[in-house]
Amino acid sequence: MAELETTEQALAYLAEMSPTETFHVQPFQSGWVATKVLTPEQMTSGEAVGLAHLVIDSETGIVYQYPSWSEMMVADAHTAFKLTGINRAGRQIYPYQWTITVERTQENDQTITYQMTAESLTDPPEPTQHHPLTIEKHTLATDPTDWLSSVAMSHAEWMSRQNQGVWPEVATSQV
Repeated sequence: MAELETTEQALAYLAEMSPTETFHVQPFQSGWVATKVLTPEQMTSGEAVGLAHLVIDSETGIVYQYPSWSEMMVADAHTAFKLTGINRAGRQIYPYQWTITVERTQENDQTITYQMTAESLTDPPEPTQHHPLTIEKHTLATDPTDWLSSVAMSHAEWMSRQNQGVWPEVATSQV
């Protein structure tokens, strides 16, 4: 992990994680609270409502996503977690912990089935997961319903919206 001692280093680290987005960072005792900078179009479309805050932990380099609380509440919650090790309200989003790949095996008007592979990027790694993933196209219900399958569904569905409703044959995402 790169050293994270300055605001410039924190912003550069966020740019590695998310090159197409810009962030405002506010330093606090354990790192920085980061907020995505929205365009005027994003502001008028309502994307600011419920906008999550990120915390970059300056000691570990882990980026956590927190609810849309005030910056002070997010900083206090993360500081309390660092001191006690309990009640972490944030979820690690970077460095990524999984690479998820889906390959289409079957499709009809109602459902699409993929073979899903989820490979752990942690050290030590979690066991690799291989299983079929069935998505109901209209409700987006998945079988199975675990969180990695939900992430895979969300990414495949997003790709289908980018491609005029055509679901991808193969898709890869990281979380």
